[in-house]
Amino acid sequence: MKLLELLEVSALVASHARSLACDQPQVAEQAVVDYWVASRCRFDSWGHDLRAYGVAASKSEHRPLTPRLFRLAVEIETSEVLARTLAALGYAHDTQHHRHETSPITTNVLAGQRDATKRMTALIAGRDESAFRDVVRFRNLRTRLHHLTDHLVACFLPFAQVAPFAHNPRDIEQLGTLAASRVARGGESCDWPTLSGMLASLGHECSDDGSNDHENHQVAASAMGLFAPEMFDSFGLLRSTWLRRLERTEGETTVLIDEWLATEAQPNPTTVNRIVNS
Repeated sequence: MKLLELLEVSALVASHARSLACDQPQVAEQAVVDYWVASRCRFDSWGHDLRAYGVAASKSEHRPLTPRLFRLAVEIETSEVLARTLAALGYAHDTQHHRHETSPITTNVLAGQRDATKRMTALIAGRDESAFRDVVRFRNLRTRLHHLTDHLVACFLPFAQVAPFAHNPRDIEQLGTLAASRVARGGESCDWPTLSGMLASLGHECSDDGSNDHENHQVAASAMGLFAPEMFDSFGLLRSTWLRRLERTEGETTVLIDEWLATEAQPNPTTVNRIVNS
C-alpha cells in the first residue's frame, strides 16, 4: 500500500475521534492485538534494515541517501503519524470509560516507533555531503508530517489530555480549543477541510509503496478494525459524520426537520407560508 494511505487512515481515525473515543463502550480487542503484532513484526524488519545501513556506513567513506533508504525513512515517519494518533485514541478511550486497557498497548507501540525513528534520524544525519539536497528534502517532509500529527492528536483533546502524544504540546492547545468548540456545537472535533488539504499537499512525497508493504497493510487494517460495525452502511462504507450526528442527537434532528418543513410559527405575520402557497 502507498505510504499516503497510512496518513489517510490516521486522518480517518482522527475525524471520528468522538465516535471512537466516547460512543463505543469497548474497543475491538482483536483489532488491538492485530495492531500490536503487525507493529512488532515491522519493528523487527526496520531494525534489520537500520543495522545493515549502519554497518555499511561504518565500512565506507561514502554514505549517500539512496532511494531505498529515503523510502524507508519516509515509511518510518509516516508510520509514526498513525502510531501517535492511535496512542491518543487509546488514552482518550480509556479516560472516557475509566479503564486502563487500550492505552498501555498503543503507547507501547508508540515507544517502539519512537525508538525506530531515533535510529533512523541518526542514520540520516550521518549521510555525506553528496546527500545534502535529499537530506534537506526529507527534513522538510518530516516537519510537515509533524504538523499533520499535531492536528490529528488535537482532535482527541476535548476528551482527554493527549498533548504528550504530540510533537509540540504547547502548539496543539490552541488546536484543541478549536476542536472543543466544534464538539460543543454537536459535530466531530476535526477540521476536515484543513486535514484534507494537508493530505493533498503530501500526496507527491508519500506516493510510493513502503518497504514493508505487507506489514503496513496489516497495521492499517487493524486500525480500521477499531471502527464498530454499526459505523458502516450496508455497502461497507463509513457513514458520514453528518448522518451520525443526526442519529446521535434526537432533539437536534427534530429541530432540523422543523426548520426544513417550516412548521414553526413565524414571528412576522406578513411572512408568506411557502408550503401552503406552493
